[in-house]
Amino acid sequence: MKTQQAPRTRQRVAAAACSPSGLGETVTERLARAIERLEDDGLEPGWVVHEVRKDLKRVRALLRLSGDQLSTRRPEKRCAAAARKLSGLRDADAVSETVERLRLRAEPRELEALDGLREWFMRRADRPGAGGLPPPVAAESAALLREARREVRALPFERMDAAALDAGLADSWSDTATAFRRLVEQPVLPRFHDFRKAVKRELHQRELCGRPLDDSERAMLKKLADVLGELQDLSVLRDILRDAGRWRGPVKKLVKRTLRELKARALRLGESRYPESRS
Repeated sequence: MKTQQAPRTRQRVAAAACSPSGLGETVTERLARAIERLEDDGLEPGWVVHEVRKDLKRVRALLRLSGDQLSTRRPEKRCAAAARKLSGLRDADAVSETVERLRLRAEPRELEALDGLREWFMRRADRPGAGGLPPPVAAESAALLREARREVRALPFERMDAAALDAGLADSWSDTATAFRRLVEQPVLPRFHDFRKAVKRELHQRELCGRPLDDSERAMLKKLADVLGELQDLSVLRDILRDAGRWRGPVKKLVKRTLRELKARALRLGESRYPESRS
């Protein structure tokens, strides 16, 4: 079973991201890697979904970064459509990971309820990802990404010089600050999710475009993304429990308490990076 890309591929992708002129190569190589994994039925399906979704988030971030200079909207939409086809398959892993994290916060009665919840979820025949990665879904996703790669190859990425990159990064920071301001105005879960997407996009852009953050700033942004990711996973779990009529008892109490704690932490971290958004 293959579980990681070859070192030579890792080095080539990293090198391509070290200069503005490497953006196009980075995008096309990540798309090619995602297509290859989707079409390799010898790989573990859960790992494929996880790795392909990671690559697509980074591809979309770089396409968004280049959007003022290049016509990236169409390939970005194709990548988004492919990611949506895989999103339900990710929910199964998200639920398991969320239950494990909740155990660290749980009281004895809540621990017992979490054990019951995990057993119930794994018994569900219709749970997300229960059938693995269906071949039609993999084929449809790969076809979308193949079209996106063809469109990306036709784009003049040489326009993404240093000035264009800096302008794109400034716009990205502004977009994230705006998402945080909207969150402060109305701290509901959908706005936390919007803020998370903006934070992750900014983090990916910085890591891949040759304009890295310093260590302390990167650590702050990464921590913020992690907290917001936990919030999103809890939101997925809450929705599953509501739809199944199981939103009750000790698990409900634990999830609601954890949501409050994570929201407060995300707001504190966001204010330290985007302080003017509070005014």
